[in-house]
Amino acid sequence: MGLSGEWENQNGSVLRIGPVENGAFQGTFLSTKGRAVRNRGYPVRGTVNGELLAFAVDFADDVDNLHSISNFTGRLHDGVLHTVWVLAREFEDAERTKPTQPWNTFIVNADRFVKRAG
Repeated sequence: MGLSGEWENQNGSVLRIGPVENGAFQGTFLSTKGRAVRNRGYPVRGTVNGELLAFAVDFADDVDNLHSISNFTGRLHDGVLHTVWVLAREFEDAERTKPTQPWNTFIVNADRFVKRAG
């Protein structure tokens, strides 16, 4: 199974991966959780090594900057992309007026992505 294409996680968020060239790829991430704007594709850059991959989502674009970055590390196994992610955020509140402290900058979780048909 190729990595390029659209992958959907258990929350309905979509990872779009472009062509993999020399172990690297670019794409977009559409989040259905948190403060991300729905249906907005945030830029993704990643790398692949066999069944393993890592990619970063920068929650900033031409319209807005959420002052957060998420890094995913995962493994493609039996058609499922299993990932663990760390979200680093600069502010606690949606208004971006209350800076985080080092102890609450990071949120860690896991996602499972399945490739969409097409």
